[in-house]
Amino acid sequence: MENLSDNLLPGQYIKKLAACVLAASCSAAILSGCSKDEEPTDPVLVTTVTESTTQTTETTPETSAFVTYTAQEYRDAGINELNSVPVLMYHRIYGMKNSETSYTGGNVDKDGYNRTSEAFEADLRSFYEQGYRMMRLTDFVDGYIDVPFGYSPLILTFDDGIRDVVLEGWNDDGTPRFDPTCAIGILEKFKAEYPDYNVTATFFVNDTLFENGEENDRKIMKWMVDNGYDIGNHTRDHKKLGGCTADEIETQIGYMYKKLDQIIPGQYVNIVALPFGSPETMGPEHPEYEKIFAGTYEGFEYTTKASLLCAWTRSYSPFVRDFENRRIRRIRGYDNNGEYWDIEDNFKQLNDGKRYISDGDPNTIAFPASDNSSGDWLKTTYGHQVITYDK
Repeated sequence: MENLSDNLLPGQYIKKLAACVLAASCSAAILSGCSKDEEPTDPVLVTTVTESTTQTTETTPETSAFVTYTAQEYRDAGINELNSVPVLMYHRIYGMKNSETSYTGGNVDKDGYNRTSEAFEADLRSFYEQGYRMMRLTDFVDGYIDVPFGYSPLILTFDDGIRDVVLEGWNDDGTPRFDPTCAIGILEKFKAEYPDYNVTATFFVNDTLFENGEENDRKIMKWMVDNGYDIGNHTRDHKKLGGCTADEIETQIGYMYKKLDQIIPGQYVNIVALPFGSPETMGPEHPEYEKIFAGTYEGFEYTTKASLLCAWTRSYSPFVRDFENRRIRRIRGYDNNGEYWDIEDNFKQLNDGKRYISDGDPNTIAFPASDNSSGDWLKTTYGHQVITYDK
């Protein structure tokens, strides 16, 4: 299960950012960024920091330096990169006030899959004030978590496309003009207001894309990937894949990858958001599910490096034994009066000792030594330097 951290006020303890990146060599295990099931085969080089002053490793022409802090600095900031990461799942964002819906809080439907623009803006401000900073989903899957020292990563995902990107027209310079109450309109607003928030999100689309008309959506998607957003695969027809034949899965996944490759070649992410979170299990007894991860559709070969479940709770850190890139968990963006895995409930748990708090260097993994005392919680290092300290 998850390891706990005692100090959970990252904004109070910001020191300095790690100034350099870690060497790609050393005797650490060098692991694939996509193969989470492989165990390290070489010894992992671990640096244990003490109460002494901040230190920097020696460098050679082939390597670059990385910075470590004192044990007290890590303790004060609550640094723990074995803890959990919130991956938020939203669907449609409607230009409404909370008072205009009859459902709880900012929910637009009884199950809370769709959110008012007022509630979505409040969510984003709350995450920022709690010390979370956004990062790309694809970097998370690759174990590259580039978040400032003392802050926590936050990942936004949107399924279906509808109401996420609403086009109002085109500016004279050819850039899109969005409805300010749709998801991307609000994200662009926050990008301007909070330049240190690193505003980004991954949008998972079906064949109808964003429903602004095929030609418009193709232009919009090109603009999106040029402006810090990612596009992923949500199947052609939003079909529940559990129970599908191998051929049906190959069509649903492969068609969508082929379409994305035609629109934004080489710029989409090879990640699938599973409609309805199905199938939740993909064991060897269901070999047809392998078509989610590799196949060929009308001569187009595709591979998938990760898939996302529907949503109820936080994701594991990509470095720990229980993380599975085929079953990445998400938090549904909804309000349920702080109960049953809504946003408030999830973030209360995260902030009560379960949140990933970054050491500021995407090429190191830092955590209290006691959280891996058995030696079996840390699983995949991606070749990163491991830093431990006494809690």
